[in-house]
Amino acid sequence: MLRYYRKLTRELIERSFPLLKGKKILIGMAPLNFYAFSIWLPPFMRLMVFSTKTRRFDKPAIKGLVVHELCHQERYMRIGALKYLGFSVKYVVSRKARAAEEKSTDRLTIEKGFGWELFRLTEITHNDRKNKKTNDLYMSPGEIRSYSENLGKWNAAS
Repeated sequence: MLRYYRKLTRELIERSFPLLKGKKILIGMAPLNFYAFSIWLPPFMRLMVFSTKTRRFDKPAIKGLVVHELCHQERYMRIGALKYLGFSVKYVVSRKARAAEEKSTDRLTIEKGFGWELFRLTEITHNDRKNKKTNDLYMSPGEIRSYSENLGKWNAAS
């Protein structure tokens, strides 16, 4: 499974993340209570860790998750190392900051053309009783579809 995540990440970077080309991103799996996390330890170490719970996800949902995490990495690059350090403290201590980051990352995922995949992922996460406390940090399936349609990027056949 880890090999699949690594291959998919490389393909997605090549296709949709020019800013991340040539950047080393370590990818791991762990038994997490949530689905994934992405961090940057400036200047060079980038890390994405996926939960072993995601093994049961279908391919569109996995792609949605990987793209979402890559969007975090792209957003981190855009703000730069110093601002990222301040941002990371706010993210940890403020639910409002966390929600703003997650929803902005969801929007970027859709803007890159992966609304359907994010929708599939969110259908799973919003139906997971153990995830109820964090669902409001992210766009809902309805918000994802609506934003995707408004941008002309909704493609449920992908």
